[in-house]
Amino acid sequence: MDPTSSSSYRHCQSLVKGLDLLAALNRHSGAAASIMELSRSTGQHRTTVKRLLETLRDAGYVEWEPHTNLYRLTFRVQRLSYGFRDNVSVTEIAWPHMRALSKTIVWPCSLVSLEGDEMVVRVSTRSYSPLSFHPGMPGRRLPLLTTAAGRTYLAFAPATEQTALIDLLRERPDHSGQLARDRHFVRTMIEKTRERGYGVNQGEWAEEPKFGAVAVPLHRRGRLLGCLNVIFLSRGVTEATALQKIVRELHHTANRIEEVLDSDSPRGGTEPAAGTLSLSP
Repeated sequence: MDPTSSSSYRHCQSLVKGLDLLAALNRHSGAAASIMELSRSTGQHRTTVKRLLETLRDAGYVEWEPHTNLYRLTFRVQRLSYGFRDNVSVTEIAWPHMRALSKTIVWPCSLVSLEGDEMVVRVSTRSYSPLSFHPGMPGRRLPLLTTAAGRTYLAFAPATEQTALIDLLRERPDHSGQLARDRHFVRTMIEKTRERGYGVNQGEWAEEPKFGAVAVPLHRRGRLLGCLNVIFLSRGVTEATALQKIVRELHHTANRIEEVLDSDSPRGGTEPAAGTLSLSP
């Protein structure tokens, strides 16, 4: 019998069906779905779906949300992909602290990092927040110059990276490009963000004019990883004291995450600190 032949072994249909469920969950909004929805999308019987989901749950690949009765993918599934990267472990470490933050301030929190010349939402607690009106789905892209997360990243990135990003943005034909070519605007925004210690957006993002946000940088041993971002309905946070409470809790959460990240990291060098932005003419 040829051991390399696929016909040499009996196929494990349960494994195939379980992988189909993971793929189906990944296609659903927010990587979450009900048993009925998964049964329809995979063609599997509801009893089979339930049994397989509970098996995957026991193995740590999915979790069940009792308040929504939905099953959701966990970060463990990302270990199945080629080139499992360190940012997944960062997300795993940050997640419980983000959940605790949203429980305290009610508004949803997201972990956002740079991809190209935009920020990308990696994970969000929006499904756990009763005040989640904002479609901050994982994978959503955010502009750098008009969102709290983007402004925070630019302000706390090393000066060489700041310059490179602004140069990239200047080449864009859209509103981001127009803003990037305004050297006074960019310099003032970065200086004010660094002075405050956090980025803020109060409706400047044209796609979401009814929402505001605040964001703080997240580091690992001096290296900027991304930002923690809290989004809120502007009319729901009108007093300065309410905003400062969110900022205070956000900083506290970022500090706790950084403590765990630093203790979990190998000793080594750090990236250069953010500096004065050098804008070429």
